[in-house]
Amino acid sequence: MKETIKKDFHVGGSIEKAMTGNVDLQPIAVLQEAFKITAKNFTKFLPAVICLFIAQTALLLLSLKVQLGNPNVFFDAFITGKGFTAEILKAGFMANFWSDVLIAPLYVGVSLMALNHSVGLPTKPSQIVKGFSFTLVSIITMLLISSIQGIGSSIFPLIGLFLTMALSMAILLVCEKRITPIKAIQYSFMATIRKVMPMTAIYLIMLIFFFMSIATAGIGLIWTLPFFFNVKAIIYRNMFGITLQVTSVPNADDDKPESKSDTNVSEPINNDTFNA
Repeated sequence: MKETIKKDFHVGGSIEKAMTGNVDLQPIAVLQEAFKITAKNFTKFLPAVICLFIAQTALLLLSLKVQLGNPNVFFDAFITGKGFTAEILKAGFMANFWSDVLIAPLYVGVSLMALNHSVGLPTKPSQIVKGFSFTLVSIITMLLISSIQGIGSSIFPLIGLFLTMALSMAILLVCEKRITPIKAIQYSFMATIRKVMPMTAIYLIMLIFFFMSIATAGIGLIWTLPFFFNVKAIIYRNMFGITLQVTSVPNADDDKPESKSDTNVSEPINNDTFNA
């Protein structure tokens, strides 16, 4: 009779270490590792990232159409600089806000795929739908994050950029650690403060990559977007850690204990809820 054996093992940091800043976060090492795992998983990861990009663009255009009647009104004003009224600016802000919020489940799916890459596990494009099991909590979390970022940007644009970086780990904390959105935002912010210099260096480099990709008529985004998700996954692993569950099912009968076993590794799981 076969007996299923499940074991958990932990990779990387922990919430407790992240709250004290006791984590290894070297910008060059993070970017080099992200480059390697992006190259390794590129063909299977890119379709999921493209799906996310198309879905978010569709939501953005739909929101602009609802508010302005024609999305071209916004883009024409943005490109030419003419007729860029407060109403059009508000429509652009709201369209971006709601597209970020409503796309959250797909964003989670892509982010969880990147977590798998960070611990050496393979993925396939269909895994993007795994984010739908976190639909409600991911939308609530993204709603809170986007609201905080919006308030920061309205005060001063650099504050909004900093908050974008500081809260970037929150949605992964909610889905991987199974903690509340408020706690996730708190942990993400405090962990960033503890490692603000290396985090800033990594995000500045990523910002340069995005500008360079846009300068190539957007073609460079084919590499930069998957790379960005893998960078975030490595930062998350180093800061907060990932717990994996290994399930072993022996092939042999009870009278052949020396035979090999089939081992399956599940998605990252963790219930670490250290209270800061």
